[in-house]
Amino acid sequence: MSDSSASVMEPPAPRAGGALGRVILEVKDLAVSFGGIKAVNGLSFSVHEGEIVSVIGPNGAGKTSAFNCISGFYRPNQGAVVFDGEPITRNKPSRITQLGMARTFQNVRLFKEMTVLDNVKTGMHTRLGQNVFDAMLHTPRYRRSEAQCTEDARGWLDFVGFRADDELLVTQLPYGEQRRVEIARALATQPKLLLLDEPAAGLNHNEKQELMALIRKIRDLGVGIVLIEHDMGLVMQISERIVVLNYGKEIADGTPEQVKNDPAVIAAYLGEEEEE
Repeated sequence: MSDSSASVMEPPAPRAGGALGRVILEVKDLAVSFGGIKAVNGLSFSVHEGEIVSVIGPNGAGKTSAFNCISGFYRPNQGAVVFDGEPITRNKPSRITQLGMARTFQNVRLFKEMTVLDNVKTGMHTRLGQNVFDAMLHTPRYRRSEAQCTEDARGWLDFVGFRADDELLVTQLPYGEQRRVEIARALATQPKLLLLDEPAAGLNHNEKQELMALIRKIRDLGVGIVLIEHDMGLVMQISERIVVLNYGKEIADGTPEQVKNDPAVIAAYLGEEEEE
C-alpha cells in the first residue's frame, strides 16, 4: 500500500505577468426560481484561471442565489455550470469542493468550538492520505499525515497574514482575523476557483486594504476568484472584470471602466444608495 501522507501541496509559483489562464468556470443560461419568483434569470459568464471577477447588483439582484447554484447549495431550474471542463450542475457541494472549488460566506462560518488550527485542518480532509484503520490505530502513516496537515495549515495561515495564536478558539479572535481563518480554510482545499461572498463586510479601512492585497496574492497563484461585494471602491480597485445583475439578469459584463460608464448600470446600481 503506497504512502500518500503529503496532504496538501505547497502553493504553486506565482503566474508571470498576470496573464490569464484557461477558462475554469462557465455559467450558461442559469436560472433558479423560488415560489414563482426568478432569483436568477438566464445568467451567463465565464472566469479564467488567475482572473478576479466581481458580481455586483442592487438588493435582490440574485447574486447570492447565483453563488449558491454554482457551489451546489441550490439546484438550478435551467442552465448549466461547467467547472474545469466538467458539468457540475447536479453535484453536491462536497463533490464540487473535491473538484477544486472553494467558497466563503457573507457571515463567517467557522467551527466555534474548534481552534484556529483545527478549523483550517478541516479544509484538508478530502486530501488526507489516511483511512479509518490508520486513524483508529494511529499508524505511522496517520502520524505522518497529521504532521504534514498541521504544517500545511500553519503555512496557509501564514499566507493569509494571520497574526494571532493558532491554538485559540476562533470565537476568541477579532472579526478581521476570523475572516483570514475562513479564507485560509478555503485555500487549504487547494482550490482552482475561490468564491468570496462579501469578504469586506465588517472590515475597517486598513483591513480592506490588506484584503485586496491578499486577493491579488491568491490570484497570482493562478486561482480564479469570483467575489460578491457591496463596497464599490473595493470592487473598482480589485476587479479585472465585473458582471452586473439586476432582477436576476445580467445587464453588463466588462472592465471596471466600462461598467462604471454603462448607463444601465448607473440606473440600476451605482446611482443608488441602497444597502443589502
